[in-house]
Amino acid sequence: KGPVLNPVEMGMPDPDYVVRVLKGIEGYAPLFAAAFPGEDDPIDYDNVARAIGAFERKLMTPSRFDDFLGGQLDALTDAEVAGLETFLDVGCTTCHMGAPVGGLLYQKLGLVHPYETQDLGRYEVTRNEAEKYFLKVPSLRNIEKTWPYFHDASIATLDEAVRLMGWHQLGKELSDAEIQSIVAFLGSLKPWHGIEALW
Repeated sequence: KGPVLNPVEMGMPDPDYVVRVLKGIEGYAPLFAAAFPGEDDPIDYDNVARAIGAFERKLMTPSRFDDFLGGQLDALTDAEVAGLETFLDVGCTTCHMGAPVGGLLYQKLGLVHPYETQDLGRYEVTRNEAEKYFLKVPSLRNIEKTWPYFHDASIATLDEAVRLMGWHQLGKELSDAEIQSIVAFLGSLKPWHGIEALW
């Protein structure tokens, strides 16, 4: 409920205003009625918050990689399976792990080889010297669609991002073939079954 009313986020004046706006949007009434059956007035501020929460919990868009993890071994191409093996072998899961393939921790940018940046990361908030250059590790879900890359949007291509991560984070000079292999795997993390049309 907070971000909707926060003056520096969505800046809505009050909950009643939000409800009036939503009730004025054609098509919302039947959707809220279906989501909150049996309620006399399903478009209320509490239900708006519930709907937003339900949406945010499902932000991890399903992909062919999920099908592969679920046992559908032909969900990935041979090149994508080889890319997954490369991704694992070179150590990308040091930071990019779990269901979202990242997004679960803070890590120092320039873990092995320093990375030039003016952004001091978490240190700016904590003032803890040990957290200089620590940034949130992004999820790699839909990574093909979320350029430019890095915290400062300074890297234009996925190939270059993979090359730099290999060097600065893992201390490895990845070959062009390894980079292309990893990029092929990363392509399997985009939405499947036509969902990609929404992007």
